[in-house]
Amino acid sequence: MKKSLIALAVLAASGTSFAQSTVTLSGNVKAGVAQTKYSGGAAAANNGTATGLADGSSRFILSGSEDLGGGLKANFQVDTRYRMDDNGAAPTSSPLAGGNTFVGVSGGFGNVQMGKLDTHYCMGGDTHGSRATALQAASCALLGFVNGSGSGQAIANASRSTNVVRYTAPAMSGLTLQGTYSFAQSGSEGAVGTTSGGNASHFQGVYAAGPLTVGASMWQAKGEDQTTTAARTGQKATTFMANYNLGVATIGLTYDTSATRAAAASAAFIDTERTVTSIPVTVPMGAGTVLFTYSKAGETKIGGVTQANTGATLMSVGYDYAFSKRTTLGVSYAKLDNKTAAGYALYTQTALNGTPANAVGTDAAQFYLGLRHAF
Repeated sequence: MKKSLIALAVLAASGTSFAQSTVTLSGNVKAGVAQTKYSGGAAAANNGTATGLADGSSRFILSGSEDLGGGLKANFQVDTRYRMDDNGAAPTSSPLAGGNTFVGVSGGFGNVQMGKLDTHYCMGGDTHGSRATALQAASCALLGFVNGSGSGQAIANASRSTNVVRYTAPAMSGLTLQGTYSFAQSGSEGAVGTTSGGNASHFQGVYAAGPLTVGASMWQAKGEDQTTTAARTGQKATTFMANYNLGVATIGLTYDTSATRAAAASAAFIDTERTVTSIPVTVPMGAGTVLFTYSKAGETKIGGVTQANTGATLMSVGYDYAFSKRTTLGVSYAKLDNKTAAGYALYTQTALNGTPANAVGTDAAQFYLGLRHAF
């Protein structure tokens, strides 16, 4: 009898444990055929057409939570991005946990997360990333960069920041506040005495009430402390956004000011700064949604001096049709126009589309037809 009671107690405890813990597998597979045309380049070699299969940021996510009692929960997520058409053409190009990956706790006090997380970049942009239309049509092509598409011009990595500790406060009457600190925002922290680590800080507030959503985000990053012999780099950016749902359409406005910063040893920062204005519009039409975005990057200023012909514009239009809650078909067209000294590229053009970034002064246009399945 005693053994039976012990066995029942063990089973009951085991059942309670399973009831309080959840693990979920989710994600999406997204790909399409993309034709990209380069034109207007000063050199003939920079012009031409490339056609191929483009990944749309496919991923699988393992996530879970455990009820710790007293309103406290432990949470985790392992987000793996993979280029589904060719795995990035190298064994390490689609690494495990390459996406938003964290462990943390949440409760009445809010949510604390530690790991690698999307931070600041492209706040208030359009929704091509979560639809079957091309990611290359996204306004992040301008919002996430300062006159270019390389790592040195990407603000907040134009994706996730590493080595992050984040606190998100409980929502208060529609207002959500968030603060993030990174010990090294684009790689490992580095050894003592090196200049590889640096740090970054981020603050964000979003207010949502009925049809209106407004938000602001501030980002600042720098390399390790400057010395008499070591130069340093940094970034600063501020984004303001608003979306209003009119019922027949949702209209947004995003205004972003971003700067990359450089300083020689024992010298002050010199900023390369630009502003971007973006207007995304989404129109529901039965089982489908029409997307239109117009974005404009102003001329860059270096140390306050305007650099001629460094601006660009991006216009994109798309249609996302839902076969079901999980499967959608997307078609989109994006047109990027660079001035003669501008070097912007379509978003994830090389990382996911697998085609070259634009040469300076070269325009790009892409037509895309794709499919997205979420699970």
